[in-house]
Amino acid sequence: MPGKPDKPADSYPDNPWPLAAALSLVAVGAGFAAFGHWRRGSLLIGGALLLAAMLRLVLPMTMAGLLVVRRRWIDVTVLAVLGAAVLAVTLVVPPSR
Repeated sequence: MPGKPDKPADSYPDNPWPLAAALSLVAVGAGFAAFGHWRRGSLLIGGALLLAAMLRLVLPMTMAGLLVVRRRWIDVTVLAVLGAAVLAVTLVVPPSR
């Protein structure tokens, strides 16, 4: 916006650990899915999204670090809805025979 200076880089949260925890669970879930255990992998990915939502909800902005993208309620809502959707689809799909 004209007339409004950019925030200095020091004001952005930079703690990588909450995001790294969620992404490591996503990576493990993707590994399970790649080796044929798609249901277990999908459950881990959905759980990782819900973990990220919970971390974003309970941690202060400085501790939430790289999970901070927008306002807290938007971040938590998007992550929780996506996590619940992944879990719902995983549990609704019938097992293969």
